Amino acid sequence: MSNTDFRLTPAHGLSQAVLDLAPAAALVRIFPESPPVTHIFGSDYFRLMVEREVEVEATRLVREHFASVADWRLAHDYHVPTGRLYRTPEPERVGFVPEDDFTFGLKPYRYVASAEDVTR
Repeated sequence: MSNTDFRLTPAHGLSQAVLDLAPAAALVRIFPESPPVTHIFGSDYFRLMVEREVEVEATRLVREHFASVADWRLAHDYHVPTGRLYRTPEPERVGFVPEDDFTFGLKPYRYVASAEDVTR
């Protein structure tokens, strides 16, 4: 990972910051364990193998951006193309295992907020 500063500025949105870390990222899934466990998925629904420091930085960016609206005791999915945050589907629901279901399970009732609507 480079020494680039990934802090967000108005001209540099959350999705672009995530793409700077993991160019093929389509979904960042953050589980509430301590320390947080993060999975980054590509648009083909398969998990990307990235360095742990990339996962940690992506987690920090998403949590920091949505700090005022998300309950981080629960798992969340940040959909990179739309900039929207969703609650992660439950293990028995479609979308929990994207590579099996070929979906991220982004349902309206799981929607939390959009990156552009959240003021940090």
